[in-house]
Amino acid sequence: MRTLLVLLAIVGGVYLYGINYGLALGLPPFTPVYYLNHSGEQIYGVRVEGGSDAIKIKVSGNLKKGKITIWVTHKNRRITKPVSYKGRFDDEVKYKVDAGSYTIHLKTTNAEGTVRYDWVSTKFKPFGFLGIPKIKLEM
Repeated sequence: MRTLLVLLAIVGGVYLYGINYGLALGLPPFTPVYYLNHSGEQIYGVRVEGGSDAIKIKVSGNLKKGKITIWVTHKNRRITKPVSYKGRFDDEVKYKVDAGSYTIHLKTTNAEGTVRYDWVSTKFKPFGFLGIPKIKLEM
């Protein structure tokens, strides 16, 4: 019983903290992110190489209030227009890019709700024939 009361006190404290200061729980692109009155910007790096270079970002969720904005930069220069989402959404955006390192920016403004992010770039250059590395054996 005492453990349950301590657990309820901790959950209540985290909830009050989230209401007053903002809170985000989760780690994109692996888990959904739960926002509670959150404002901030997260950045994630992506490396692109391959035949047809592109970045694909899939975003889906339900925000009770606030909004999220997504854009991509390369060498600290914005290369895409920002895309904003509010309410219930399920979208996929594709950007044709050149090979190199890019940064995905996720900005939240008073967001409250759940969002699932997923992003991929083109597959990396394969090793050898059909993606199997060439092994040189010397005897």
